Amino acid sequence: MNKRILAGAVFCLAALAFAAAQEADSSALFDAPAAPQSSQAGSAGGGAAAQAAPQAASGFDLRLSGSHEFDYHLPVYADSWNYDGEMKSPAFRNEVGLTAKNGQLKLVSNWHFDLLPDVAGDQGQLGTWDTLTRLRPGENYLEWDPSAFKLAFGYQIYSWGVADKVNPMDTLNPRDYSSGVNADKIPVLSADAVWYASDALSFEGVFIPYEQADIWPVDFAAQIAGSGLAALGASSSNVAYDSLGYDPSSYVAGGKLSYRSDAVDASLSYLSDIDHFYTPDIQISNAGTGFYHLSAVSLERRRVQRFGADAKTTIGKFGIWAEGAYSLTGNSGSSDYSLRKSRLDYVAGFDLNYGPGDDYYLNVQYIGTWIPGFDSSYGADYGSLSPAQLAANLASAAYATEYYERSLVDGLGLENASLVQGATFDLKWTLADGAFTPQLSGVVTVPFGYDSSSITRLASLALNPELDVMPVDSFHIKLGAELAYAWYKDSNGDVNLDTTTDEIGFYTPANNIYLTILYKWNYDTAR
Repeated sequence: MNKRILAGAVFCLAALAFAAAQEADSSALFDAPAAPQSSQAGSAGGGAAAQAAPQAASGFDLRLSGSHEFDYHLPVYADSWNYDGEMKSPAFRNEVGLTAKNGQLKLVSNWHFDLLPDVAGDQGQLGTWDTLTRLRPGENYLEWDPSAFKLAFGYQIYSWGVADKVNPMDTLNPRDYSSGVNADKIPVLSADAVWYASDALSFEGVFIPYEQADIWPVDFAAQIAGSGLAALGASSSNVAYDSLGYDPSSYVAGGKLSYRSDAVDASLSYLSDIDHFYTPDIQISNAGTGFYHLSAVSLERRRVQRFGADAKTTIGKFGIWAEGAYSLTGNSGSSDYSLRKSRLDYVAGFDLNYGPGDDYYLNVQYIGTWIPGFDSSYGADYGSLSPAQLAANLASAAYATEYYERSLVDGLGLENASLVQGATFDLKWTLADGAFTPQLSGVVTVPFGYDSSSITRLASLALNPELDVMPVDSFHIKLGAELAYAWYKDSNGDVNLDTTTDEIGFYTPANNIYLTILYKWNYDTAR
């Protein structure tokens, strides 16, 4: 079925290209393409038009584009010497797409076609991998730009916020966290409307009829079933995900007010959203055990209200920005352990070009997360209890409910501290007119206000060094590494890696050195 779908998609693209080439003036092939519209963060389809009302273009324009990428990843973590997972799997990845414009109308249709080993289907026997053909939709939407409005409908990618990669406001799209620390966005079925009220003000509204799930490399249900709670009733038979089920009540809706001027760009946003992490709905029973044990755990995604703000400006050669968002859950206070706590995420940073010809680039950001009322005393309250004492206390339904909630709720959100401070950095040095570009990007975080009864959390670090060689235009050979670590010190004073509970550290098993061969192309025609 996948191959038939792919063949159809390729045939349609080829037919469109052939038709356009037959009807267009061939001299257009040698003309410079029209200047792209200026972009601004916060619109569907990879960036908004200029702040003023978009002007309709005349005639018909067609762009075909593609990228073709070979990836080889050599695992470097001794305990995960395999190709399991999206980050380490050797693959040949393709993206093909078209953008067709006709006056006020624009159609975007992008598709990803990947060839990679079917690790899940080989039953763990080396040498028996079958090639997996995977066809995935990218952005596919129809846009209409009448006068001072822009309306778009379909599968879209949004870019709210002004910071680099770490965007607290940018939660409209689900993410594929299996792709790495900088998780790829998944296009979301939605309607987007922008009103350009003036040259300075615009209003954007977004409606998503049902929430789509994020892709995680971690099976939270399996973690619970295999944890220390297994002795208290948690098992693969009674821990399960509660599917959103394309329920209209899982809608996401909100809007953004943006102000743009020569001095500063700023915006305010609000979203009635669905939490990307899970909250466990716990059922307990004392039948046959003499104490209350876990009889069922349903992993649910609850509604959350998000309030965001951002601003950016330019001072000399420096671009400067700040962005933050407060996610308000239904939690009633610091002693309510049944729901995840509300949280504040924030980032402030700058970038600049420097060096000969301004060919070098530096980007530095300060990032942080604050969770008021975070439960940092779990270990102190329960760590000294013997199994017999714990069993005696679990004879109380109220005690058992609070114990299980405190054991599960925060950890399912990969939250392990009330305050996390850190920094991101991105450095690039363009040499020999772009033929060689060494670069280094990464993030480092340090936690504060956590449960220190059994371990001392030290820091987390993700690094991505890379050398990009471009022997000819549009052809790249990249050699780099994807490395992630989180360190903690145990009660014996030994330093260990946290590969299960830290949001950076759980990528450690996927650490790899990679070689990427990448070719990009595009074809434009007009009539």
